[in-house]
Amino acid sequence: MTSAATFALLWMVAVVTPGPNVLLITGTALESSRRVALWTVAGVLAGTVVWGAAGFFGVGLLFGAAPWLYIGLKAAGGAYIVYLGARLIFKKSGPLDAIAVGRQSGWRGFRRGLATQLANPKSGAFVATIFAATMPREAPLSAGLAAIAMMVTISGTFYGLWIWSLGREAIRARYLRARRVVERATGALFVAFGINMAISR
Repeated sequence: MTSAATFALLWMVAVVTPGPNVLLITGTALESSRRVALWTVAGVLAGTVVWGAAGFFGVGLLFGAAPWLYIGLKAAGGAYIVYLGARLIFKKSGPLDAIAVGRQSGWRGFRRGLATQLANPKSGAFVATIFAATMPREAPLSAGLAAIAMMVTISGTFYGLWIWSLGREAIRARYLRARRVVERATGALFVAFGINMAISR
């Protein structure tokens, strides 16, 4: 298997593994419009570009040289993910809440997607690891750009197909009937992810 194929396979596994990004996109796609969900994906992809560039230029070396920075970013990122989860758990829902959510702006969705992706320094560490494992030390800039483009393409394709599948009316109707249960469960998962992110080594 070539290094490019190995890189693509590793990233594909990372993208489809349920985590904060998937949970956020799922909730947005079910609660809001497809347009807002796509804006959320755009934010996640922008964060992917940031972590991809950081990985290629050696964020792993930076974290190794300054472990306190990695620990601080993990704590801050974990706190943000816990905050998102707590908001879902304790959010008050009213009869017009679904309409209000549907009118959320695309820009807000973009900001949430970007913040959620950047809040997880493990993404940067993981990207740095797969760059180090699949690319030579003196890889040209073109190779790094191609890898980042591959990351964005794989992520965008998966998230786009996921949003399309969640846009079916039958799925949305079932979700709205069980909305608070799903929101609280999603919030609890966010809290668990955030705590694990903050305390794991």
